[in-house]
Amino acid sequence: MRRIILFNILMTLILVSCGVPQVDFDALKEENNKLKKEIAECQLTPTQILEQAHEYYDALEYTKSKERLEVLIDKYPNSSETKKGKVLLEKVKKGILQAKKMLNKDKQTEGNNTEDYKKAIAKMTKKYDAVNEVTWYSDKSSIDVNTKSYFQIYIGKKDSHKSWLGFSINYFTKKDWLFIQRIEIDVDGKIYDIEEDIPGEFNSKEESGGKREWIDRVVKQLEIPMIKSIASGKKVKITFFGKENVDSRTLSKMEKKAMQNVLKAFDAIRELK
Repeated sequence: MRRIILFNILMTLILVSCGVPQVDFDALKEENNKLKKEIAECQLTPTQILEQAHEYYDALEYTKSKERLEVLIDKYPNSSETKKGKVLLEKVKKGILQAKKMLNKDKQTEGNNTEDYKKAIAKMTKKYDAVNEVTWYSDKSSIDVNTKSYFQIYIGKKDSHKSWLGFSINYFTKKDWLFIQRIEIDVDGKIYDIEEDIPGEFNSKEESGGKREWIDRVVKQLEIPMIKSIASGKKVKITFFGKENVDSRTLSKMEKKAMQNVLKAFDAIRELK
């Protein structure tokens, strides 16, 4: 074998010195490397082949482990290492089957996620803000006029890796200003409070012969349980506490259903990241 390698090396030097085309030189070089690998393979002992198979098995590379074990069984059928290899081969085959099942399950899950995404997004109105490079999603039933009171949530999506929830609470009246300082939400007896994080988050404006007050901000992580609770609550009462007066109303079924739709769309968007 060593003579063959020396011969190939000698031939390579001769070809190079004689100006042989690069293609022929590369082919001879590849053949020489292949021959070296075959020689190295022939020199492996049964113990070394079995060790390789174990290393691949531990690394969860079942196909490569199987290939090593098949070589072992074929070349050394009566060795003690082959007996151990046959036991390992059964484990490897189970690992291959399990990996295939997991792959099929992942494909099915991915397919289901895609369908869920399509169904959820179909219920959304989608608008792109070119200035801020943000895509906004809101439920198709969401109120888009300022002259009504509402509580709604929406989704902001900056790119394929960043999305967030926002909420908007709008209060409209043709009576006196409340100058809202705090909002209390009663969900089936459980109370949640919404206050300003920074001064000026409660906005106010005269509009269409009435008075509009509102707050619009990103949903904080700690507020997500509150949003989910409101969306699924049986009776949700929202109370606006002003400087001197208080006003309240009950959230409609349509508002809660819209929130549920947005939450499903938000989950679907994050699943497909």
